[in-house]
Amino acid sequence: MKVLLIAEEEKTTSALIPVIKKTGAEIIVYRWLLKALDNVEEIAPDMVVISTAEYPRHWKTFAQFTKSAIGGVVPKIILYNSRPMSDDEKAKARSLGVFGMFDSLDSAGLTALENYLAGKKDDAFGFVSNGPKFELVFTNPKSECLVTGLVRGVSENRIEFSSDLPDMVKNLAAGDTIERAIFGENKVYKCVSAKVLSNGDRLELKLT
Repeated sequence: MKVLLIAEEEKTTSALIPVIKKTGAEIIVYRWLLKALDNVEEIAPDMVVISTAEYPRHWKTFAQFTKSAIGGVVPKIILYNSRPMSDDEKAKARSLGVFGMFDSLDSAGLTALENYLAGKKDDAFGFVSNGPKFELVFTNPKSECLVTGLVRGVSENRIEFSSDLPDMVKNLAAGDTIERAIFGENKVYKCVSAKVLSNGDRLELKLT
């Protein structure tokens, strides 16, 4: 088994590396998440442990990218949350297929990590929302950057979308066409294109 650990703080890596090594796994450590994202296809990890407090937005980009199999790699994602997550963030983690989460480096937290590394998933983690779960990831046609975020509303073929990184969509305007997108409903995914209807506090799109 190969495990990719993404954490910037020394105290985090010092606590987690021995636990991962106990499993006999090969471990690769990155301190910069975007650098790890660039190399994840080459690394091809079986599991990824990410410290979310150090990368509060980019962990979602990483999870979305690997889950969509755009890079050809679909590892199990485990999140270490040293800061409490909001219900929206927990719901986002679930929708992104996160395998597990733990919130401390004490014995309870490290035991939870060991269980996840052993393939034992706690289905009770996080916040569970009712109703359909919609997801969207797309390539910005102007910058060629991967965009992830939260689907705020769906009505027929129209979507209200908030980007995890608003600056990555501010160059889009009404009438622009997004050719490469993946839309999911309750974990059923399809490739779509979309037209930008408006771009204000939220991005309004029409699937085409």
